[in-house]
Amino acid sequence: MFGWFKNKKDEDENKYLDDPTNFRLNKMRKNGFVDYDLQTWQVQGVYEYDWGNNFFADEFLLTAGSDSFYLYIEEDGELDCTISRKIAINDIINATDIDVDLVDYLIDKETAPRKIHFQSETYFKEGGEQIGYFHAVEEKDWSEFVSWMFWNKEKTKFINITQWGEEEFDAVAGVPVKEYEFSNFIMP
Repeated sequence: MFGWFKNKKDEDENKYLDDPTNFRLNKMRKNGFVDYDLQTWQVQGVYEYDWGNNFFADEFLLTAGSDSFYLYIEEDGELDCTISRKIAINDIINATDIDVDLVDYLIDKETAPRKIHFQSETYFKEGGEQIGYFHAVEEKDWSEFVSWMFWNKEKTKFINITQWGEEEFDAVAGVPVKEYEFSNFIMP
């Protein structure tokens, strides 16, 4: 009525939409557009991760023609961003125990190996397993998952392996990026 019951969070969210000079990357919405790497990308999907302890992260599926990638964003004052593309988990080699298939290792040991190989590069596991929940923003149901993060020695590339249920796995390969690499936001 007079705005007495207006939510402060809603006001904060709307200020980014009303002022394009103050727009934050993690406020994108489905069917919006953004420029990255000399191309215009459309936001095809918006996802949310719940890592526990009131820590959430956002992910966006961006497409341009037949190309697509995932933009993952964690906010801790500034935005920590990565882009990644799906890869076949069978293309990853278990470098800890070369004689055991990676998926078999994950199922048998219920953890990931210390190191893996992908496209002639070695990646090392960082930390332990991360347990979280995931959902598409337009859906209500959350899915539980376990994931393991691997970085190359220079910390310029990563691989993330995710387990959904007992025997379903997927993997992505990616790189860190900066928020300023994205521009010209057009949101519906």
